[in-house]
Amino acid sequence: MITFFLAGGWIMFVVLAIAIPLLIAAVKFARNASPHGLSIIRALTLALVFAAIAGVVADVASVCRHVVTRPDLAEHPFESVMYGLNEALAPAILAFPLATVAWILVAFGVRRMPHDD
Repeated sequence: MITFFLAGGWIMFVVLAIAIPLLIAAVKFARNASPHGLSIIRALTLALVFAAIAGVVADVASVCRHVVTRPDLAEHPFESVMYGLNEALAPAILAFPLATVAWILVAFGVRRMPHDD
C-alpha cells in the first residue's frame, strides 16, 4: 500500500486530505440528512475529482518527460510508458473508490431525508 501511495506522488496527500473529510461528512449525512450536509458533500466531491484529475495529468506528464530524457527508459519506451501509466493512475485509483463509498452513504442519507409533501 505504501508503494502504491508513493507511486502517485505528492498529490496523493491532497487526495487523501479531501477524501477523509468527504467520508466523515457522508457518514454524518447518512445518520442525519440535511440539505446543508449535502451541499458540503457535493463541494468536497468536486474538489476530490479535480485533485484526482490533476494528479493523473501531472503524473502522465512526468512519465512522458522521464521516458524521453532518460536513455535507459528510452531503450524500451513502450514498457516504460506502460509502467509509468500504471503509477500515474494512482490518484484516480485512490480517489474514485472513496468517492463511491461516500456517495453510497449519501444514498442512505437521502432515503432517510424528510420529504416535502
